[in-house]
Amino acid sequence: MELRSEFLIPAISKTLKDVVLPALTDEQEVAQEQVNLAIGFLDIIAKQQPLQYAFDADELKRHQVFADELCSLLGLEGDHATIIAEAKKLSDQGTGSPEAVVATTRQLREVITEIAANGHARGDQELSKNVSSKMNDFARVQLARERAWVAPMGFETGADKLPSIEEQLK
Repeated sequence: MELRSEFLIPAISKTLKDVVLPALTDEQEVAQEQVNLAIGFLDIIAKQQPLQYAFDADELKRHQVFADELCSLLGLEGDHATIIAEAKKLSDQGTGSPEAVVATTRQLREVITEIAANGHARGDQELSKNVSSKMNDFARVQLARERAWVAPMGFETGADKLPSIEEQLK
């Protein structure tokens, strides 16, 4: 029998709802609250799990393109070329493992930080402002994606005004 998470997560959630929660007494308010929180998180995971790889692959592509843009802006075409080329290949092929996609994206974040620091270290205020502007634009998009991703948890104010994560992945 194959125990896949798309089967297990709803089964665990249902067990918590149908068996564990009713077994708690009224005096166990904290336990009831925690079980309800666990059920909520499991339901969110079940809903978002099918989107996880698409989310990660899209993030990899956006980081790769952004790293390329920053390198071009700063004239660093040779620097960091290996990791950026590796990320582009992984992104273009769309066949990398989920772990490889996440690991490469993390490497790109480090590269982007180094590239931006390089731009600021040059002492050219106009260039530094341009790098900061591009970083802020990229961060705004990233923040919108992250906010949409966690919106189902109910902590995000104004979530109804955010484009859904599904819309952002198109």
